[in-house]
Amino acid sequence: MRILFISTMAGASWGGSEELWVKCAAYALEKGHSVVVSVYDWGALHPKLQQLKEKGAEISLRKKIFYGGSASQRIKGFFIKKMFAANEIRALKKHSPDAIIISQGTIYECMFPEFEALAGSTGAKLSVITQANSEYETIPAACFETGRNLFRSAFQLYFVSRRNMEVAERQLAMKLEKANVVSNPANLRSYEICKWNESATVNFAFVGRLNSTVKGLGVLLQVLGRPEWKQRSWQLNLYGKGEDEAYLKELVKLYQLESNVNFKGFVNDIKQVWELNHVLLMASTLEGTPLSLIEAMLSGRTAVVSDVGGNAELIKEGINGFVAEAPSVNSFGKAMERMWARRAELHALGLAAGKTIAGQLKLDAHEQIINALEKSR
Repeated sequence: MRILFISTMAGASWGGSEELWVKCAAYALEKGHSVVVSVYDWGALHPKLQQLKEKGAEISLRKKIFYGGSASQRIKGFFIKKMFAANEIRALKKHSPDAIIISQGTIYECMFPEFEALAGSTGAKLSVITQANSEYETIPAACFETGRNLFRSAFQLYFVSRRNMEVAERQLAMKLEKANVVSNPANLRSYEICKWNESATVNFAFVGRLNSTVKGLGVLLQVLGRPEWKQRSWQLNLYGKGEDEAYLKELVKLYQLESNVNFKGFVNDIKQVWELNHVLLMASTLEGTPLSLIEAMLSGRTAVVSDVGGNAELIKEGINGFVAEAPSVNSFGKAMERMWARRAELHALGLAAGKTIAGQLKLDAHEQIINALEKSR
């Protein structure tokens, strides 16, 4: 079987959203299938793409684009015109795949006539992996029927949280009969609980792309800039890079948090993060089920999260962590206060989080996706 993987990742060269489809591609190669990968050209292949190439995958590079704004703005304008331009569609058609697996960051990214035509013209079975969904946006009218038709005709739909799937059904005003909820793979060498840091200073961590709009980092810094937090012993460690790093450093100055906030950049071994830190903080406005949350829980760490995506499917208020009802300063600030009031229990809450994720996480999504295609032949 010839399988074409298409990643819509256009905002950065790599992210947690890429882990699942890459693992699917590697598994397909192991099973003897022919694999073609279509990604944006960032100048140098990410190591995991290089590994796929060395295993026999064909890498097809598309011209890199930049997009910004909300998902609906992207799909209405620049994004819809440039993402799959006519020459790119022709290039993708030449691969004559038996199956297409598209990995999209949010549900909006393949919902336009050009892609629907591409998927339909090949005769290939289409599987769509959606990594996140916006709680508050609707699909633009021009793309509404296209989206419905695309999802009706798809072979299988995969979401990384039940919440994302339910929001998609609301957005499309239709039941997604072919939808499946799967887990992203964890980027850990082992699933052992990390040794607890006995420091009296509470170390908070954020792990992910430094995008303030999506990850709510401005909200988080505003909360920590309040007078009551200035009197407390804590450190916030930000792991990752992103387009808002300079802006966030200015916010740190504004709220006079220079002695509390540390920009750590990328760390290859996530265990190093959780050997130091006690709590994951995520004030996100948009999520699937974040890989950083899965990894923190597997490492035996609790979290304060906003109630978006699959966060509240894993974190239960007061049992293994804390859930803000909304990604706002007021709501997230209250959740932070609840956490701080129970800071003596953070280790126990982290262990409870570890038990929760061990009972819920299924790490065979890549096998499920490829095996489903094989059984359909």
